[in-house]
Amino acid sequence: MSWLELSVPASAEAAHAMSEALEALGASAVTVRPDQDTDILEPAPGAQPLAQHNTVTGLFAGNADGEALIAALARVVGIEHAGAARLQVLADAHWEHAWRQQAVTRDFGDGLWVLPEDAPQPARARAVVRLDPGLAFGTGAHPTTALCLSWLASLELRGRTVVDFGCGSGILAIAAALLGARQVYAADHDPQALAATAQNAARNAVASAVQITDTPPACDVLVANILANALTGLAPRFAELVRPGGFIGLSGILPAQAPDLGRCYTGAFTLATPREEDGWVILTGRRVVSCT
Repeated sequence: MSWLELSVPASAEAAHAMSEALEALGASAVTVRPDQDTDILEPAPGAQPLAQHNTVTGLFAGNADGEALIAALARVVGIEHAGAARLQVLADAHWEHAWRQQAVTRDFGDGLWVLPEDAPQPARARAVVRLDPGLAFGTGAHPTTALCLSWLASLELRGRTVVDFGCGSGILAIAAALLGARQVYAADHDPQALAATAQNAARNAVASAVQITDTPPACDVLVANILANALTGLAPRFAELVRPGGFIGLSGILPAQAPDLGRCYTGAFTLATPREEDGWVILTGRRVVSCT
């Protein structure tokens, strides 16, 4: 069987609308990939960060009418967007190769693995998140997600309550549940992210432990991977959410942003030395027992 790949350039503002349009036209899978050498935009709190310039790709059955799809797309999103669409026919082998290039297979520390659904279980794995590419934002491939996963794996989560603020695909919430968290609350203002989190939690058999919510409660551990500008404004709210003695992990931060952001959280939290991976930073800390 062959596949028809329809790719369209899109700004950060247009990427979600383009994705929804391709899904409505019957795409079997939709992915959003940042173009190379483009800056990541700062989102609103809980929003998914996107690059200024992206490529949105829909995968259709090989017998689909590509020109008709482009015409239908133009009616939905406008000819100025659909006019730059590109069509490519992929054989099964080519699609499998492209899919595998995006799939994450990695141990993030302390036996926490992220794997595609059909990959074999590693020996001595403590927790395995099954997450295929293209289903939603957040697969573990980006350094900010990797930093958060490694940090979660380093904590003792058994019996604790965790908040994943800006959950995206739900990968961090699912990892926390698999690592033993008693209850995980996943929050995001994007309905697509919430739907993806619920779907992925069910796929990983942790739906009962991952609760979708608009108003997360007080927690023992809070993780937020949503970029520095949003994290700055959320400092007072996070100080209220994290119980005394609880832990916080903040990522989506460039190294130059870490000092100023750290000052916003100092006082309510005792912060550790920032950790960096591939030009991104995670700030971690512990809620002080008493503030004066």
